[in-house]
Amino acid sequence: MTVRVRFAPSPTGHLHIGSVRTALFNFLYARRHGGEFVLRIEDTDTNRNIEGAELAFLDGFHWLGIQWDEGIDVGGPYAPYRCMERLDLYREHVQKLLDNGQAYPCFCTDEELAAEREAAEREGRVPQYSGRCRALSEEERQAKIDAGIPYSIRFRVPENQEIVVDDLIRGHVTFNSSDIGDYVIVKSNGIPTYNFQVAVDDAAMKITHVIRAEEHLSNTPRQILVFQAFGYEIPTFAHLPIVLDHNRKKLSKRDPSVLPIQTYEELGYVPHAIINFLALLGWSPEGEEELFDIDALCSQFDLGRVSKAGAVFDVDKLNWMANQYFKALAPDEATAMVRRQLKRVGQALPDGVSEDWLEQVVSLYQEQMVCAADFIELSKGFFDKRVAYDEEALELLEQPGSKEVVAAYLALAKADDEWTAEASRARFKQIQKEQGVKGRALFMPVRAALTGQVHGPDLQKTIALLPRSWVLERLASALESRS
Repeated sequence: MTVRVRFAPSPTGHLHIGSVRTALFNFLYARRHGGEFVLRIEDTDTNRNIEGAELAFLDGFHWLGIQWDEGIDVGGPYAPYRCMERLDLYREHVQKLLDNGQAYPCFCTDEELAAEREAAEREGRVPQYSGRCRALSEEERQAKIDAGIPYSIRFRVPENQEIVVDDLIRGHVTFNSSDIGDYVIVKSNGIPTYNFQVAVDDAAMKITHVIRAEEHLSNTPRQILVFQAFGYEIPTFAHLPIVLDHNRKKLSKRDPSVLPIQTYEELGYVPHAIINFLALLGWSPEGEEELFDIDALCSQFDLGRVSKAGAVFDVDKLNWMANQYFKALAPDEATAMVRRQLKRVGQALPDGVSEDWLEQVVSLYQEQMVCAADFIELSKGFFDKRVAYDEEALELLEQPGSKEVVAAYLALAKADDEWTAEASRARFKQIQKEQGVKGRALFMPVRAALTGQVHGPDLQKTIALLPRSWVLERLASALESRS
């Protein structure tokens, strides 16, 4: 048997991190077993579909490196892969159910159904369709249809039937059909509902394993009933653990600490950092290793090591992992990502800098960057002629001896035609020799005067990469502001 899995998003919003985790687990499972991964767009919720969402999905997955074998853009043997282009297939299936009495038209209005739900809630019962249209005769149904009364189509659910889901993650889960009630499979506008459409499509596309979020487990018995009604083979199910926030509550799509995939891309995260992080969101590999390339993930991924318990989205862990990947980038690749960030915020390079200047500045900060966008704040002293002083820098500049060191460095810098890290180092050695200062007392006053901070990257490289005129102006300004 060839493993066939699918990811089937609805184009009703941005590509959320939880959805990407589901797609990734499907992708990894298919690759682990030499199977096929299908991307299907479930766009039947026409009132909520958002223009451009489908393209954003494709762009997001392409950025992450998740590739499918069949889908809306690459085609495949079971095309089309948009549900709204498969309406004829759904109609054929609905007609079969109507013909054999497993489905029937329902003429109940929204108001009547709402009254039924309210009554059930008042009486402490689980809301369930009463079945009032189930017993209509053929003559009564036809009369209502001829009268133009709108109707939906309901699936006739057998009574007191045990429905078993042997879930690869949840284990043996049992439902009773009597708790379901006859449910709508086609809305009054002729568009199928999710629980009907998804089963028909999974059967038609020969999906062998349905790997999806835990929240879909309650939908599974309705879908199994559809499979059974047509005599289709039921796929193997695996319902992934819910993704939780730091408070161990279900992660909201509006959680400000969790960004849409498009935003991670815009900020210049290394895409594989997102992949690696999400792979560990509910799945535990053997051993203690946490950083895996895509081949290692594909070779090791196993649903048997996916937890039932909710997986916490740890933002600190994501940022740690993102930093591991960013600092491992080749200098030219990190610089290219930073260049895109500078363009995004409209920041030009200082006048007169060398061709490799930006790469050298990036190298000063790459070790501490989570994403390319971090460079904008970290390096602002290289792009603004003036700097702002933090409290620690101001306090240091007020300490005895600090301004003498700054003045001495300024004088040497003015007289020095060589503007390199080595030349700067020589200036400090001369000050050390003349004033007898060293260590913190030697370097920190100049750093504070030059950058407005007492901590930062290599001071000699920083000085050499700053325009000479800026260095002289900042040092002079720091001296003028002190009494």
